[in-house]
Amino acid sequence: MLSLPLKARRRSAKRANAPAPSAGAHQAWRLPPATVLPWSVLIAVAMSTQFLFQPFVWRNWPLDEVLLGWSEVVRDRVVVALAIALALIGAGRAPARTPAGHALLLGAAIVFGAAVGEVALVAFGALGAPGDARSVFGRVLRWCVIAGSVAAMFFLWRRTADANAAVQATELRRAQTERQIAQARLQALRSQIEPHFLFNTLATVRRLHHTEPGQGAQLLASFLDYLRLTLPTLRDERSTLGQEIDLVQAYLGVVAVRMSGRLQVSFDVPAELRGVEFPPLSIATLVENAIKHGIAPLPAGGTVHVQARRLGAVVEVSVADTGVGFSGLGGSGIGLANIRARLQTLYGEQGVLVLETNQPSGVRASIRLPERQGGGAP
Repeated sequence: MLSLPLKARRRSAKRANAPAPSAGAHQAWRLPPATVLPWSVLIAVAMSTQFLFQPFVWRNWPLDEVLLGWSEVVRDRVVVALAIALALIGAGRAPARTPAGHALLLGAAIVFGAAVGEVALVAFGALGAPGDARSVFGRVLRWCVIAGSVAAMFFLWRRTADANAAVQATELRRAQTERQIAQARLQALRSQIEPHFLFNTLATVRRLHHTEPGQGAQLLASFLDYLRLTLPTLRDERSTLGQEIDLVQAYLGVVAVRMSGRLQVSFDVPAELRGVEFPPLSIATLVENAIKHGIAPLPAGGTVHVQARRLGAVVEVSVADTGVGFSGLGGSGIGLANIRARLQTLYGEQGVLVLETNQPSGVRASIRLPERQGGGAP
């Protein structure tokens, strides 16, 4: 009965999933006296009203004696209730390594508080407290049963509420993930298949058709591959490293022709990693940033190297360029922020984006995430 606020804090501590007790976990079990003591008095008064619903009381006593008797019952109930409340407050501050240990402390606190309260009534000669040991034991047992029953009902209610909250939190995270994926698709459509990219590519195809037909045919084939690989990716929530590498190769095939020899590209992706699950369009975003902010500003151009490797249970995919470096890439763009947010949502602390200086020049952007086999074809 008096452990309701404590049980609520107990559930909060369990939700924290702390592997070892900490100051925060102990704090979650502490009962604020300003809340517990008034509630204990209120519950004791409510329990004392049982005296007023006994027919023999009204048949044998006048009203003034009924009220006097009730006041004595209220006094007895309040004394025991306050004793239990103080014991629970002390138990909430005692260290315990596990929730089971806290539960044992609380149960012991209820028994101890009830016993102290009843003994105190007997010691001070309270009228409503007969002094024989059997009567005292019976009243202590009654307090334990009432408090334990109410606490058990509250525990079941709280467990159901926590389960519903967990389901709602899962649905919320799923909705947030879907929204972030949708935002990534829209961002990819805006930043990678922009009208000027499309028109410039077609203009280059037309020019090469008259000057260098072989290069024009190669550019058109790469551009068609890029569109063929990009459009399905925008509809899918999951992709594989192999699919992302094929998309990047098609994109770089277009850009390399348009840059007229100023861009050199190399790949180092082991075949056994092509089936690993990978967030759609994330590598393409890094490659686009490397070209736009790193290679394109240099008159002589530069190199983009895409590498994938396994680091224990982690897969790292890096995009390194020999461009202008961090003077041209601050790392705060929409595309990079989007990648970070998606990695955090999908993989938590295991998914990270790292930006570092490339040697001898440029930027090296790396995505690290736990190795999972994807559902799509490599």
